[in-house]
Amino acid sequence: MAKFTWKRHTDIFKGVGIYHLTFVVRDRQPLLGRLIGDAQMPSVERTPLGSALARTIEYLPVHYQGLKIIAKQVMPDHIHLALHLYEDHGYSIKEIARGLRQAWRKDYMKAMGVNISRQIPSAEPYAHSAQPPIPQTPTPENGTHPPLFDAPYIRTLARSGQLDAMIRYIHDNPRRAMLRRQHPNLFILRRDTHVGAFRFTSLGNLFLLDYPDKQPVICSRSLSEQQIAAQQTAVLRQAENGCVTVTAAISQGERVIARAVREAGTPLIILLKDGFPKAGDPHEKFYKPGGVYFEACAAGQLLLLEPDAETLTLPDIRTRAEQTLREKAEAKHWDYQPLPVSSDRYRMMAANEIIKQLCL
Repeated sequence: MAKFTWKRHTDIFKGVGIYHLTFVVRDRQPLLGRLIGDAQMPSVERTPLGSALARTIEYLPVHYQGLKIIAKQVMPDHIHLALHLYEDHGYSIKEIARGLRQAWRKDYMKAMGVNISRQIPSAEPYAHSAQPPIPQTPTPENGTHPPLFDAPYIRTLARSGQLDAMIRYIHDNPRRAMLRRQHPNLFILRRDTHVGAFRFTSLGNLFLLDYPDKQPVICSRSLSEQQIAAQQTAVLRQAENGCVTVTAAISQGERVIARAVREAGTPLIILLKDGFPKAGDPHEKFYKPGGVYFEACAAGQLLLLEPDAETLTLPDIRTRAEQTLREKAEAKHWDYQPLPVSSDRYRMMAANEIIKQLCL
């Protein structure tokens, strides 16, 4: 086997590479199984359809030469696959995904008991009360049925560290799903969260906003490691006494302190920049934070806030942000030039001013 090289953006869906594919059942219907157990020992009890689709996955390397299945997970309403295409035989990962969906469609029709010539569905394979029924979707006049899955989401892995993280994520899906079931309010993406004159998109524990004591963490990029360590010690002392830490986690010092606060299990509010899917994005209703943020949300320890454009340009915020920028320029004997509100530098300053206001 030739030495593997990670994908470039110019050939993101072509040829040799490692890919993560997510197939979501149309309307998120739990047709493939059900969660059982608890957050400590969760598992998915597959329906006959879920089992059939899982068997079809195992035949992928037979139909596509040079393909290896790294990891798979059949969830009640979606399927995760990590695939390694280690030899280029002229087909793209999108073609493989399309072929898999076509094979699954045949499994679906068979499970429905469809007579191909008459197109008459039957829910008989799902008579067991513990299993979700196949929906009785009306057959259009052209004799076709709607697809079982929406168009797949395909992510190309571009560096080595992503692979281990993706495998852990796929295998950990049942536990994460169980945690979301147990704490549904902590994983709702809210588009209209108001805090005074501010408006945010939010996800996590909104009660953290009601804590009487909050501390801002805003670190200059010029801080030394010793200065960051000293500020971290002070922040953790207040956090352990019930103070909520609020930060944008942009600079190195802010990220170090935010991580320490999170690892200590104390409450944390993070302001995001473009951290959530845009309104109307097809992945919007399925969004959930990844990795350590997911765990912190499940524990009720974290609130993620993303200010909208109007909040970032409120007159008071704009005045304060420009004053801070002017002071920084004058301290370095530079001529101050106002920044456009769309610039990253302005947005960072505005976020810091919002943090200060939240902590009053």
